[in-house]
Amino acid sequence: MTHKALSPTESVAHLEPAVWAKVNRLLVAKAIGELAHELLIQPRLTRADGQWGRYVLTTDQADVEYQFRAQVLSLEHWHIEKDSIRKLERGQEAPLDAMRLVVELRERLAIPAEVLPEYLQELASTLYAAAYKHGCGGLSSDELTRAGFQKVEPAMMEGHPSFLANNGRIGFNALDYPRYAPEAAAPVALVWLAASKSRADFACVSDLSYAELMQQELGAAVHDGFAHMLVDRGLDPNSYLFLPVHPWQWENRLVQLFAPDLTSGALVYLGVGEDLFLAQQSIRTFYNISREGKRYVKTALSILNMGFTRGMSSSITHSAAAVNDWVSKLVQEDAYLQACRFSLLREVAFIGFRHRYYEAAITRRSDAYKEMLGALWRENPKNRLKPDQRLMTMAALMHIDRNLSTRMRQRSLEFYEAN
Repeated sequence: MTHKALSPTESVAHLEPAVWAKVNRLLVAKAIGELAHELLIQPRLTRADGQWGRYVLTTDQADVEYQFRAQVLSLEHWHIEKDSIRKLERGQEAPLDAMRLVVELRERLAIPAEVLPEYLQELASTLYAAAYKHGCGGLSSDELTRAGFQKVEPAMMEGHPSFLANNGRIGFNALDYPRYAPEAAAPVALVWLAASKSRADFACVSDLSYAELMQQELGAAVHDGFAHMLVDRGLDPNSYLFLPVHPWQWENRLVQLFAPDLTSGALVYLGVGEDLFLAQQSIRTFYNISREGKRYVKTALSILNMGFTRGMSSSITHSAAAVNDWVSKLVQEDAYLQACRFSLLREVAFIGFRHRYYEAAITRRSDAYKEMLGALWRENPKNRLKPDQRLMTMAALMHIDRNLSTRMRQRSLEFYEAN
């Protein structure tokens, strides 16, 4: 697990004034549109121009307002002409600042004082990520229509379309960002632990077993090597489950917070896996690029993103497997869904580890401290492709590239309509 250390200069290389102004304008446009759609703000129409209109948005500060041109579409969705947005402060034009906009609307948004700083932190991190995406080179929308699946996935720029602070990732530092952010597209090797069955839960769908999962995902040589490591320590491999871990989680949470378990042998460090993965848009879900037919791996990751910590609770292990079996059977037996060629990518296996101290101290069923160590495996759509088909993330249907081109969206819709 070696990473190139970034210099302070490299960490801020993408923070150019022009790029920063661009991403702030884009986020301000998104903020006004989403908040107006949710009826949290009410821009006032000042002049109609066919389907378009000129609008004014006042703020909690009497001397600050925003003017822009927009269309109100079906279901109160707003399409705002980004270049038309002007901020007036005491009658003078001022730079657009997405974080400042939230502060100016804090009263009508009813953001509690104790929550606002954390939300602003998520917005700042989101803008940092947006500047990286818009500032670095990459494929255009048109080029992405001809690119492979794992070229398209890290090129997606928007994140969740409804959330404003959708790339917060609070916990990642400036060195972590190029290692683990999906848009950085850096190959990652996962850490593997052995977890004592006395504290770990495993469940899988009905057509899979733990032994089959490990043989398919690790391979016989790596699996047997892990087992020999346990034997060399005087431990019984049959008393343990093998568990993949995000490297960030290992370095920043597990080594210290699970030190009692690592000391007692309830957890055993096995090393770094052979396969390399790419982080997907959901950050903690990984696609195997060493052997692309393998399943996705999703890991617990104790960073704050879009308002909650991305952990994984051991309490969902058995119910999640049962739900996947039930839903899969429902889909397979539905004539209409089968006629539409609809299928389900199942989450097929789950492992969760219980931290004895936090489990005893916390009575809530769900809590970040109880969700620090777990993993699941999801089916890979690559294995279902026909010879004339290729994969593309659904986010591509909404993709607008750094040149504000929608070609990816147009080609995606054309392909969908033709098939």
